[in-house]
Amino acid sequence: MNHWDVIIIGAGAAGLAAAYHARSTGASVLVVNKSLVGRSGATITSGGGVSLAGTSAIALGLDGDPGDTEEHFLHDTLRAGAFLGQQDLVEAMVRGIGAEIGRLIAAGTKVSVTPRAPGHSSGRGIRIPGPSMQSAMTAAALRAGARFREDFQSTTLLTRDGTVVGVAGLDRRSGQVEALYGRSVVLATGGSTSNWGLRTAPEELSGEGHLMALDAGAELIDMEMLQFLPCCLVAPDMWRGLQFPWILGPQSGVRAWLLNRYGERFMARWDAGKMELATRDVVAAASATEVREGRGSPNGGVYLSWAHLPRDIVDHFPRWSHSFSSDWRWEGFDMTTLVERIRAGHAIEVAPAAHFSLGGVRIDVRGQTGVPGLYACGEVAGGLHGANRLSGNAGAQVLVQGKAAGVHAARFAAGGPSAPPDRADNWDRAAEAIRAPLLRHEGVAPSEVKRRLTTLASGALGPVRDGATLAAARAELRDIVANGVGQMACRQRDGAWNRDWSDALECRAGAAVLEAALIGAEQRTASLGAHRRHDERRDGESSQPPQPLQHGLVRRAGAVLEHRRIPVAFTSLAPA
Repeated sequence: MNHWDVIIIGAGAAGLAAAYHARSTGASVLVVNKSLVGRSGATITSGGGVSLAGTSAIALGLDGDPGDTEEHFLHDTLRAGAFLGQQDLVEAMVRGIGAEIGRLIAAGTKVSVTPRAPGHSSGRGIRIPGPSMQSAMTAAALRAGARFREDFQSTTLLTRDGTVVGVAGLDRRSGQVEALYGRSVVLATGGSTSNWGLRTAPEELSGEGHLMALDAGAELIDMEMLQFLPCCLVAPDMWRGLQFPWILGPQSGVRAWLLNRYGERFMARWDAGKMELATRDVVAAASATEVREGRGSPNGGVYLSWAHLPRDIVDHFPRWSHSFSSDWRWEGFDMTTLVERIRAGHAIEVAPAAHFSLGGVRIDVRGQTGVPGLYACGEVAGGLHGANRLSGNAGAQVLVQGKAAGVHAARFAAGGPSAPPDRADNWDRAAEAIRAPLLRHEGVAPSEVKRRLTTLASGALGPVRDGATLAAARAELRDIVANGVGQMACRQRDGAWNRDWSDALECRAGAAVLEAALIGAEQRTASLGAHRRHDERRDGESSQPPQPLQHGLVRRAGAVLEHRRIPVAFTSLAPA
């Protein structure tokens, strides 16, 4: 079958939710995934937290705080995001997540209640481990009748008369460049965190969905906003980026201490009340500042220590934690060696790692992007979390937005022509651009371009930024695009399973994502949430959000990206 009602790009929880709901309306659905379904993407690597108001949990027969209402959940989310979140998107998430959790429970998915995470006023978290969530969502989409295409690297949205009618990409198994046609397309490609050196997410999240949306005429919102997860391992290399210390520490409420090289608990200068239990944006900025100002650890991080606690606290942690087995296995890793060092009183070197894309494709509550036939959901979509994301809210976002995008993409398809076109206006240009690195006989190795992009992102777009570094990074990026991205050549001539070719396509996306983020970061001169300007504000000095609070929007205008600002709409709650 070459034509579909709805094509969904991405097979994580957001894409699978979209597939289930689109198929439930009667639409024919193809889910296209860059790698193997259930073996890639952020969902399977996640801790599996999902935020749900206490009253909503009780209605589903779960333990919950009867005093925790959807309104409290809404207000916590808006405040945590420094009021930059699109309030209609937040409200849709808060109101809609109960029904989606109920659907999973009815299908036999096991859930557990988790303790209150930093930033939440109540213990409204429930947990479905990432692999379990992936398995349950995949099974539901399959039962509904969705079809799957694996190892297809989507690069370009195909359009006809301004409407999205399909996607072009590389079949990595055969090395063929192909077009897939449908009446509507849903982007569920995840974030762009693989462009940073230290990261928690899988390597395939390079930002192709963002580039596809830009090229099709959609806007990106608040791209400078990226969430960094504090307390991730920086050494040894085999564990680099693992968030185990964060889970054994602040995320679970364990009072581990963050220390600089002098043994100072530096969080006292940022949040003397909450200390290490402050929200992630604050802890990440504090840790990065210690490193920036020369007080970090040997491997470019800071220290996390449990040495002040009785050893029993660590020894008994697996008894009440749902995150670890009794033999210290976590997410498929055996962490016994690290735990033995902690038990012996050693501090562990940790640093903030790129964790979640807060900015992304601009959408409304239906998942519409403003481009006919194009929808987006999940981490590729920006605007919901604002300047910081609370724990568990990503799980709620992907389920609610996946449903909205799937339903409305199916409705759009039902109202279209009897058959989608089998030829797009931009197919020839798209195919030529995809093939270019393979056909170029001499040039730059894509791995070298990827290294330069990663170095740039880590240096200029970390938790703490400054104007001079951002300006220098813009100049460096222009050189990378002109003399790197535009000159990439594959060292292997066979198209099948060609890593150079896949890397080259990812570098194109990475360059666009980083340019949009750099533009937004330069324009946002005041610190806000996860975006900390070292040249504007120091340590934990309090300040009100800049007024008027504005979103930064980026769109393509010919060969360049344009930036504009619009005011934040306070439909539910305004800053004090």
